[in-house]
Amino acid sequence: MVPFQSDVRVPGGAPVPYGARTPDEFLEAMREYRAWAGAPSYPEMEYRSGGVCTAERFRRTLEGAEPLTVALVGAFITACGGDAEACGQWTTALRSLRLRMAERAQGRGAEPGVSPAG
Repeated sequence: MVPFQSDVRVPGGAPVPYGARTPDEFLEAMREYRAWAGAPSYPEMEYRSGGVCTAERFRRTLEGAEPLTVALVGAFITACGGDAEACGQWTTALRSLRLRMAERAQGRGAEPGVSPAG
């Protein structure tokens, strides 16, 4: 498996989450995307997302206090000026991360003393 590289970029310089192996690494990529987008304030992000996500939810998620959801990631990318293609890339990457994590959890479920939920 390729190690997480926070410096991965798409043409135009936007960070991408493809190398993220954990939710924490995915969050780090999100923080880098926000910085790349000019670090909009959380209230500005709420406004730009059309109110889909509150400023407080954006803040708490980026701090790791709220779970990542596909809807939040889509709103986040939109709020940072991303287009539909970027939203698709990021939400697909989150779905892929969740799938890999579920597969790892199922594999651990066969081990003595480890529940599938981890």
